[in-house]
Amino acid sequence: MGNYPKAFAVGFGIVGLGYALMITTVPTEEQLYEACLFSFRRKTDPNASRQCLSKLSPELKKQYEQVKADQARRQAFSDVLKKAAADPEPMWIKKKDTPKDQ
Repeated sequence: MGNYPKAFAVGFGIVGLGYALMITTVPTEEQLYEACLFSFRRKTDPNASRQCLSKLSPELKKQYEQVKADQARRQAFSDVLKKAAADPEPMWIKKKDTPKDQ
């Protein structure tokens, strides 16, 4: 019976430590809003994306622009594939609209 109080004390200590860590490390909603989390801010602020971009470092802005350009390129490719999929004639049978250079 001597080990039960120790076990309960250790268990409560572990749970208490976990709770204390959670309270100190998890941000509040206001802190999230101030940290410019776009998914949170877009619900309340229509200009959130521009405000978030203005706070980014130049390296992150460049990376953001590259990602946006890549997304646009992929969307254009997806549109071409959808258009080709809707056409009943296979692509390898079609003749090109532009004349070949001779």
